[in-house]
Amino acid sequence: MIVLILAVIMTLLAVFFWIEMAKENRTAAAELVISKAWNNRFSRQDLEEKKEVFLKENAKYHTVNDKKAAKKVKEWDKQIESYKKAEEAYLSGRNFSLVDGIALFGYQFLVDLKINADNDMFRKMIESCERSGYVELERGQETGGRKNSFIYSYYIIASLFSYAFVGLVLAIFLALLTTAMGRGMANVLMFAAIGFAGMMLMGYIPYDGLHSKARKRQEAIDRDFPNVISKIALLVTAGMNVVKAMDEAANSDETTMYYELQKTMKEINQSVSVEAALIRLQCRCNNKYLDKMITVVSKSYVAGNANLADNLRAINAECWLDKKHAARRMGEVVQSKLFVPTMLMFVGILIVIIIPAMSGFSF
Repeated sequence: MIVLILAVIMTLLAVFFWIEMAKENRTAAAELVISKAWNNRFSRQDLEEKKEVFLKENAKYHTVNDKKAAKKVKEWDKQIESYKKAEEAYLSGRNFSLVDGIALFGYQFLVDLKINADNDMFRKMIESCERSGYVELERGQETGGRKNSFIYSYYIIASLFSYAFVGLVLAIFLALLTTAMGRGMANVLMFAAIGFAGMMLMGYIPYDGLHSKARKRQEAIDRDFPNVISKIALLVTAGMNVVKAMDEAANSDETTMYYELQKTMKEINQSVSVEAALIRLQCRCNNKYLDKMITVVSKSYVAGNANLADNLRAINAECWLDKKHAARRMGEVVQSKLFVPTMLMFVGILIVIIIPAMSGFSF
């Protein structure tokens, strides 16, 4: 009886899956292909950044010998080339498999559930896309009238729902198979859980990875910016031109905020207007004090600003004050997290001391 019920449920879910996939239109398929191409491009860019960081650190600290470093770089180059070929194949329409089409179910399922940009999950994913550092997902970038960050967010969330649904079908199938083989309930549940978890991970890893990348990058920007604005304010106060001051500050370090400022200065040196380059910097980096600095600097170029140095010093003071408060809050969070381990250690010490002492008494 249980086998029959599981078979009926699995059949109904499978039929629903194919019906939903059949409803999807060409627009969704096109967005899926573009997103798959971006996915390979982003993987390639991440690997290129990792290789660049490794080469710089190894040249400075010599953590591994030249032979091992060359072998490691060669392996990375092969992976980078494979990502590049996969991206080109998706963009040309030559690389689209049945596995890729699984996400089409999620596209239609999201439409049925009426989940769109107003949903909290969607909004957070769009913000993570725009803060990820990927050029294609910058705030304001659009493809075919829709923001790139929205297109990629839809793909990530649709894939998550699709793999979760396929995982459910697979779990029921494995439960049906193990039940038909006469296995015990423990084995049935174990195989079903493994099937569901495996498929769920395939959809969750890209979802969590993008959130994690955006969060780490945002933390790095917030951590670096007070030092950046301090250097710029100091140089401008000393009488240096603000663009020259930003250039000097950009080349003084190699962390995330400095790297973004280096890209901005490179654009300015390539005849991009200061205002346009700063707006692009603002799109790539989300920081309220950076927004204030860009507003002040842009205003000085458009209408002049005799108090530019004073304004930068005020932003600098406000920024450092906020950083001190953030550090204090972080310290309080760490202290609260350490409370439970400390109490467990205290109880353990008491047990170690009291039990031997009590065993010495005779009752």
